[in-house]
Amino acid sequence: MQIYTVVNVENLRLFEPPLIYDQVENVQLPSIDDFSPEYPNELQQDIILDRRTRTSKRGNVEYINMGLKGQKPCKAKLLQIEKVREMYPHLLNN
Repeated sequence: MQIYTVVNVENLRLFEPPLIYDQVENVQLPSIDDFSPEYPNELQQDIILDRRTRTSKRGNVEYINMGLKGQKPCKAKLLQIEKVREMYPHLLNN
């Protein structure tokens, strides 16, 4: 899980237990699998995770966030679309 180590103190609240505790109510805590990321720990194949367009003085430049096989999605590389066309032509439809 990608969790930041910085906590905004303004968002913290004290835990207040319920005033009436219902013995019949059986609260099920979520399992770790419920919090699993969209992708497994390591990618099974090269995949396009995201597309972005950045505006600069030279015009709009399209970038692709590439997840590479065997790496975690958080280690994805942001590459210009021309470079992706050269290195991974099978991933682009056009």
